[in-house]
Amino acid sequence: MKKSLLTLLILVLALSFADAKEITQITGGNPHYLISVTHGGTPIGEIEIELFPEIAPKHCMNFDSLVGIKFYDRTAFHRVIPNFMIQGGDPNSRDGDKSTWGFGDPSQTKVPAEFSTKKHLRGIMSAARATDPNSATSQFFICVAAATHLNGQYSVYGEAVAGMDVVDAIVNVPRDMTTNNPNQKVEMTIVKIDPSSVNEIAVDNSIQIYPNPATDKLSFRSKLDGLAISEIQISDITGQIYINDANINNQDINQLSIPVDHLSVGAYMLKLKDSNNKVHNLRFVIQ
Repeated sequence: MKKSLLTLLILVLALSFADAKEITQITGGNPHYLISVTHGGTPIGEIEIELFPEIAPKHCMNFDSLVGIKFYDRTAFHRVIPNFMIQGGDPNSRDGDKSTWGFGDPSQTKVPAEFSTKKHLRGIMSAARATDPNSATSQFFICVAAATHLNGQYSVYGEAVAGMDVVDAIVNVPRDMTTNNPNQKVEMTIVKIDPSSVNEIAVDNSIQIYPNPATDKLSFRSKLDGLAISEIQISDITGQIYINDANINNQDINQLSIPVDHLSVGAYMLKLKDSNNKVHNLRFVIQ
């Protein structure tokens, strides 16, 4: 009987830990990159991409390292499908025969899937892959329209924040109707943009989630004297609001506690308005 109870207790604990979530504060702004594009050798414009390391850190790290070694330079957008997406980033598309474009190099590092609740909407950048969900390498695609059938099946890790007119131009170039490969090469180069040149929401690092990581609630530590909070709001990266409370009654930041155990896995923005009507922005991810 005791052995049965012990086995049951171990099972309950295992299930509890399996369901446990980890809440981590994210500091700093998201990285931005500039994709310069030519069609048949003629410049057609630039696309600015913002990555989401809070929901797909491995994909973002892979992309950033490839940009750093100029891997993408002279590769092509080799697959363009109107009302769907443009795809590129295959090393074969630098100099290889067109029949090999899109098949990749088997020696490339594989990136494991990082599925999230982020939807495949217009402008979203996601990882191209083979049948195996963990087979993504360097290839990516940018949606020109919503592609809901891809949600939860492909790893979203960025979004075009400028230059969608260039994306639209790419997807509409004359192409081989069988392979969807542009008749003339659509070539890219990618560089990382200095963070200081990017307009982003200022993240307040004077307030820390404590402990970090947390589990089921947000508590805080701050060195700002007399900081009292009058309003809180929590939204995800799509802008959907989950908590909006304007009746906090000027509570001391170091005494504030916000239950978030009902929130699903994903990235969130926390806005704290203080008694002087100043807004403090924090970001956190639940994994």
